[in-house]
Amino acid sequence: MDVFIGIDVACAKGKYLPLVICTQENGRLIPFPLASYPIKPPRGLGNARTLDDKVNQAFAENVASYIETVCDAFYLSPIRIGIDSPLLPRDNHLDRRFAEQALDRASISCYTTPSADDFKVIKAKGIAHLEAGKPIQNLPHAHQIFMLLGFALNERLSKVAECIEVYPHATVKQLGVADIHKSKGNQAELQLSAMSHYTGWPKTDDDWSQADSMCLGPMHDRVDAYSAAWVASLPEQERICFGDPEKGDAIWIPKVEPFNSPAIKLPTKPKPTTKKKQSVSNAGHQRSCPACHQHEFKRWPFGWDAHAAHRCTGLTEVEPEARKKEFKRRFMSS
Repeated sequence: MDVFIGIDVACAKGKYLPLVICTQENGRLIPFPLASYPIKPPRGLGNARTLDDKVNQAFAENVASYIETVCDAFYLSPIRIGIDSPLLPRDNHLDRRFAEQALDRASISCYTTPSADDFKVIKAKGIAHLEAGKPIQNLPHAHQIFMLLGFALNERLSKVAECIEVYPHATVKQLGVADIHKSKGNQAELQLSAMSHYTGWPKTDDDWSQADSMCLGPMHDRVDAYSAAWVASLPEQERICFGDPEKGDAIWIPKVEPFNSPAIKLPTKPKPTTKKKQSVSNAGHQRSCPACHQHEFKRWPFGWDAHAAHRCTGLTEVEPEARKKEFKRRFMSS
């Protein structure tokens, strides 16, 4: 049986790698209930250890072993793997990858992929940071270190099946359901429901009851992994390319029309979401980040500098101080 695989690359310490394996049945893209299987994907080792190429290679080998074990047990044949991470470093002669330039033109924010030369510096800085006994949570370039794992996964998994780079955020932008961050409320379920109009799954309440089982991790990670598998399942003519495939620099999303209908079907009994109580006095100060639109400031502009320095995906600069200057120049001059 042919299957398509989606991976939401994550290296957070102790976190199972979100990985979905799907098959096509009667025009529906149905995931296997991997979360209930006795064997599990490897757990992330954290950003500090991800600085080590040998650690990443060993992790990628464990992922390949996991995929091969599952596929052998159920007589599955992997056809294509969608990976939510750059597959290669940026060309040393480019300021931004061709794919990232195309995303910029489409007003879709993304992290800048460092070049191979840049990563030598990043790894050296990270190692020096750790050797100096500084906090791991302040590790420089924390938002780009995961890409090193993506490179290792691509190198190893390309021997299992064709690997393509996907970007779930760009996919939900294409679907028209990216206005709210995926981790907020039931946004992940809304995104999955929008996908279901094209993938055929989940449709019924029974389908929705299986959504928790497609892989391990929070719902938004599972949805990202399913999104990656969806793009992997599509032939090239049914995908949109950002970048230049001939140069090995391409990000793929589904070639679909935005889903704008309000009639999105959610499960009959969706999981309750826990919402933090917010004081009335703060309500007038709440504002989403004007750069990435993925972070909500509880009392704007407090906290803008930490967000800009380390977490904002809508900036092009790499160094924390340069990122803060860019944010201030673009959004705080008025």
